[in-house]
Amino acid sequence: MKKIIICLVLIAAILVFSTKIYSVLSRGVVLDKSTGLYWTRCPMSTDDKPIYDFNCKGTKKLYTWAEAITVCKNLVHEGRSDWRLPTIRELQSIVYFHHNPTSTNNYNQVIELAFHCAVTTADLGNDYSAFWDSYCVSNLCYEHYWSSTLLTGFTNLIWAVNFYTGVVQWDSFYLKNWAGNDITDKPKKKAVRCVAVP
Repeated sequence: MKKIIICLVLIAAILVFSTKIYSVLSRGVVLDKSTGLYWTRCPMSTDDKPIYDFNCKGTKKLYTWAEAITVCKNLVHEGRSDWRLPTIRELQSIVYFHHNPTSTNNYNQVIELAFHCAVTTADLGNDYSAFWDSYCVSNLCYEHYWSSTLLTGFTNLIWAVNFYTGVVQWDSFYLKNWAGNDITDKPKKKAVRCVAVP
């Protein structure tokens, strides 16, 4: 009987402490209580600051990897100036694989109330392949977010997260030509969300 009670207590503790708990501190910042990390609630916008709206309605700006590092490093937001581009483990920590879309306009694999509009779906409609062709094969992709982490052993491959699917993947700085070589005048651009520690 004691073993059963101990097992039930352990299972309850695991369930309680493994749940992601977010606090939306303002329309600009979210605290992940399970990791202690502060996140910009919305993606970065055209003014090099996070979209400042509770529903994250606004124009999402896409950045090269070097620009992404710089924009987070230079960000002063919600009284903080210690923002940076997250590592791949940090960025992966906000993926929520059990998310069910609430509408055809919400395919985010994150907790929607904490990170609204992580994926730009206005261009998606009902044809995901058209979205992929027009945004993800070119130098722009509105669902992918840069991390600061290089793929081990490479200087031109960076880890990123696709918040449409929740997939963690590596990508190069540039588009490739038919021979697989970098086209250095066509850098890839992705969305950016910055992080800070307590």
